[in-house]
Amino acid sequence: MYNYQTVTIEGNATRSPEMKKTKTGKNVCHFSVAMNHYSKENADPQVSFIDVETWDKLAEVCANSVTKGRRIMVVGTLRQDRWEGQDGKKQSRIKVVGRELRFLESPKKPEPAAERKAS
Repeated sequence: MYNYQTVTIEGNATRSPEMKKTKTGKNVCHFSVAMNHYSKENADPQVSFIDVETWDKLAEVCANSVTKGRRIMVVGTLRQDRWEGQDGKKQSRIKVVGRELRFLESPKKPEPAAERKAS
């Protein structure tokens, strides 16, 4: 039986993406997104770091356009990777496999050199 699932995350990219090619020649891009969430008990936000993986044409777009700190929204599905660590213990990680990417702000333009020196 197939279970339908979709996830949407919104936050800031925590690093520039890393794009690689698989053995079969497909592009795959990895990056992570920091999401703030608040609770009534604590005024300070809690931060979750979510790994994101994109493929093919979307991987190219991410590699060329996502930069550290850029606010984005990713729509995709969840996937759990499982492996055995060097110590022999089973490990796992859940990540978002992105199908859609939206930029929530324009990229920041660099300040002219004269303005940077004055600051």
